[in-house]
Amino acid sequence: MTPMIGAVRRVPAQLWVAYGLMAACLLLLVFSTENGLSLDRLLRILANAAPLGVVAIAQTIVIINRGLDLSVGPIMNTAGILTAVLSAASGASLAVTIPLVITVGAAIGLVNGLLLAFTKIPPLLGTLATATIIQGVYSLFTRGQPRGDIPDELRVLADGRLFSTPVSASLVIWVALLIVTAIVLNRTVAGRRFYAVGANPRASWLSGVPVRSHTVAAYVASGALASVAGILLIAYSGSPSLTAADSYALNSVVAAVIGGAALLGGSGSMAGAFAGAAVLAFLTTVLDSFSIPSPVQLIISGTVLIGMLFINSRIESLRRR
Repeated sequence: MTPMIGAVRRVPAQLWVAYGLMAACLLLLVFSTENGLSLDRLLRILANAAPLGVVAIAQTIVIINRGLDLSVGPIMNTAGILTAVLSAASGASLAVTIPLVITVGAAIGLVNGLLLAFTKIPPLLGTLATATIIQGVYSLFTRGQPRGDIPDELRVLADGRLFSTPVSASLVIWVALLIVTAIVLNRTVAGRRFYAVGANPRASWLSGVPVRSHTVAAYVASGALASVAGILLIAYSGSPSLTAADSYALNSVVAAVIGGAALLGGSGSMAGAFAGAAVLAFLTTVLDSFSIPSPVQLIISGTVLIGMLFINSRIESLRRR
């Protein structure tokens, strides 16, 4: 067996399904609109999906570790509000604002991680409670009317093109984070332990792996990445919002599951996270081109999630036979 054939056979079946679904969405683009597969249009769609793509990375990391993070949407909203408020301050600098906003997201992730690592609270309920608290805090802070300023330097993330190419800065950030995270998860001891902890926390603990530390680290990474996604989102929208990222918690889970991440932990990949976010982006574009109402789009997204959960569970059960 050649190394290339062996590498192909080691690709999880869930990943083949994810990219097959992405290919199907691309075909739908061809038939639904003119110039559906033009490079400029595809790159523009992917650039618009960068906030979802980044938060899908966050959700995949947590799911690999047998968790779930429903606070990513409120963290994104918080990041947008803080970015606008700090940017409007006298002498504001993005070199200070962006690291500070990301640190706040990481701090919220730290709270999530400590809460779930040292209690028996289920991740679904724990992060839902945290999300509710965050929403209450920024609603009180803004009194329901977020204000601030979005500097032109930040808008470049959404509108700017690199070296006169159709590639946007936000797309580059998304891909760079995918590559870095993939290297950490697959090429480092700590990264591989995330998979071990997610697959079997007790066996990992008996083997000397610091399970709680990995749980905390997963949620800190999720919080920081959600803040990055929130900054990218506000760069596109141009104004802070209390609700702009509300749908991202569910959509990030859908993207991770489409990409092959198992909600029982221990499996998932950055290639899958990319495919999942791309599928949602292309599918939304197709549905918009057919003027499908938003409620119907939610029904379709939920149906896709159920279908992928069923397919992935069947693949996993067949693999274990």
